[in-house]
Amino acid sequence: MRSFLAAVLCLVAIVAAAVAVPAFFVNERVVDRDGFRETVAPLADNTTVQRYIADEITAQVSSQAPLVPDGLIAPLADAYTKSDNFEQDFADAMIQQHDWLFKEATPENEGEVMSLDLTAMVNRVIADVGFGGIEIKGPILVPLSDSAQSGLEAGRYHNLGNQIGLLAISSLVIAVVATVLALVVARRRGFVLLAVGFGVILGGIATWLLGEGVQRRALDEVSGADDSAREVADIIVDKVVGDMQEVGLIAVGAGVALGAVGLLISVALERRRY
Repeated sequence: MRSFLAAVLCLVAIVAAAVAVPAFFVNERVVDRDGFRETVAPLADNTTVQRYIADEITAQVSSQAPLVPDGLIAPLADAYTKSDNFEQDFADAMIQQHDWLFKEATPENEGEVMSLDLTAMVNRVIADVGFGGIEIKGPILVPLSDSAQSGLEAGRYHNLGNQIGLLAISSLVIAVVATVLALVVARRRGFVLLAVGFGVILGGIATWLLGEGVQRRALDEVSGADDSAREVADIIVDKVVGDMQEVGLIAVGAGVALGAVGLLISVALERRRY
């Protein structure tokens, strides 16, 4: 009876661990606002991102504030994207996009497609030029897709984000509880560690493969944007997916190590019996 119960608990731990690894990463680094901010903030130093934002700011300032000489805008916009202020403003803009997708849509924006809000950035550059009395009320929005069917509409992932959060916590708790109980009832505790290690390996593989699927889906969603916006979106997607697949590989390594420990324990205990 103990062996059967231990086997059932090991099976539960394997499945829960395989689910917990990808779910926990997505919840902590994509669904969570602070985690997403930490993931994408380093992209403010990417030259392609800086060039795209500088070009958009230059175009918007020329359009919204014609009193500002064109010759002053471009170099200041370029300098701004390399400043500490840009790092903060870029992170704030990414959080706005995150909230657009993961917060519940309001009646005002329901069905609308996500855009990049450049209002704060444009006003900062105008102030740097020396025209502090001019302020663009905005919003100055750059659409990231030309289709409301793209998957970037307001609140698109609100329910999914909540479900992922619940799945991440519940699967982690189940994996830990099942592992502890299995260690208590099992006669061969090394086998329990080997089984859990196998579950972690499956979770790592699932995380890596999930990254491939997320990348394809995300790139499809921004395919309607113009070339520059799509290039920046590709960089953001590549960063998130790269982190996801790196975690997947780490999980595989951790699972192999845990399984190896379990195997060594099992072998050592078997030798002691004889």
